[in-house]
Amino acid sequence: MTGYINAGEIAIVHDSASSLPRDLRTTEPSHITEVPFKIMAEVDGLTREWVDHPLSDAEKAEFVHYLNLKTARVTTSQPNPEDYKTTYERIIKTGVTEIAVIPMSNQLSGSMESARIAAEELKHQANIVVADCKTVSIGQGLLITQADIENADGRFNSAAELVRRVEYLSKKVYVAQAFPSLDYLRRGGRIGLASSMVAGVLNIIPIIGVNPEGLLKPIDKKPRGWKNARETIVSYVSEAAGQRAVRLALVHFESDQVDNLHSDVENRFVLATNKAQKRFEMLDCEQGLVTCAHSGPGVIGLGALVLDK
Repeated sequence: MTGYINAGEIAIVHDSASSLPRDLRTTEPSHITEVPFKIMAEVDGLTREWVDHPLSDAEKAEFVHYLNLKTARVTTSQPNPEDYKTTYERIIKTGVTEIAVIPMSNQLSGSMESARIAAEELKHQANIVVADCKTVSIGQGLLITQADIENADGRFNSAAELVRRVEYLSKKVYVAQAFPSLDYLRRGGRIGLASSMVAGVLNIIPIIGVNPEGLLKPIDKKPRGWKNARETIVSYVSEAAGQRAVRLALVHFESDQVDNLHSDVENRFVLATNKAQKRFEMLDCEQGLVTCAHSGPGVIGLGALVLDK
């Protein structure tokens, strides 16, 4: 699914806020091409910058070090129109003129607007259609993965058809992530100071999802250990998906809970499969640095995409 594009095919472009299996992330023109965010850490007047692509172990350790520094100011920078335009032009040079773009929710970033501005500038060279997927991270990754599978099967005749499919499937995505601390969301302006302080004082592990408009929403917030947090995540996604065929995805960043979550998911969904013939497939996805900057280390999550027609 990651081979080079041949003329006449449909390219998929996304931003790095998505959480995808590592083998689907690439910087070269391919069936799936990523436009990265940038992350900056400022400490004592010095600035360190990362481009949000898969890092080496040493680079990742450095990123985590800065992220954990209380004195560090960590900020993110969305792709600008020129970043998207450069990506589109590289793809167009391969002979592809149908490009479907799947950026994160425009309620959480201006990435989608950048994608649209660049698409308008190149409208006479290619048919570039931008989806409103109304999700981010693991939900976005599930939509991109499914679009890639169906695109490889020759299901779409145009970028517009692919985008319509993504926007339809976006109503069938359910995600839940557990945050060991709300401090990183507060630093990024996603929640207020009071909420993060209450969570810290009461040892709360908040469970957060995305609402139908593409905004972060609290799913549950009670004092609990990680076992109860995992049970809440799995229960929420399982109940939302119901007795339907699903593709599941796990996401995590520097968490010692991912193996336990994997077991919890298999136990719940295998039981459901035996009982109700539910089909499922599970992906292990990598959280992009831009979402890590706002979630902090220790986050775990589960997403489901309902696959019925």
